[in-house]
Amino acid sequence: MHTLVDFLTRVKGVEYILSVLTIAVFILFLEMLKPAPFRSLRKLIGEDVAFLREEGFRSVLKTVGRFVAGPFIGLLYVIALPFLFVYYLAVELHAMAAERMATALDAVGASAVFGWRPSESYLAGRKARKEGKAETKDGKPEKKDGDK
Repeated sequence: MHTLVDFLTRVKGVEYILSVLTIAVFILFLEMLKPAPFRSLRKLIGEDVAFLREEGFRSVLKTVGRFVAGPFIGLLYVIALPFLFVYYLAVELHAMAAERMATALDAVGASAVFGWRPSESYLAGRKARKEGKAETKDGKPEKKDGDK
């Protein structure tokens, strides 16, 4: 018991054993209080044995295999937890970084000034044409490509 994991594993193992023993003692205590102790338990055990004989040996092995696999599946889950934590942490950090990057790019895009803007260039050209018509050398407006 040199690490926290060793300590917790031992403590949880002892807790599990104590809980199973407590349940067993409780069942025994309840059976002792009945007028005919263990009659219902014998009946249930007989039904279980009859069911197992009816199902066959292969079904019993499947059930036992699933029962035995339970702790290993739990161990696999416990081993996978740190990796799942790191994965989901990376996903969340990536989403936060993408959101911050989008916010920064929006701020930069809003403050960026470009030299040529099509709508303003179009409107500025119309103003220049109107001013040019008003001021001609001989008093007559000059004809341009679009004028009649």
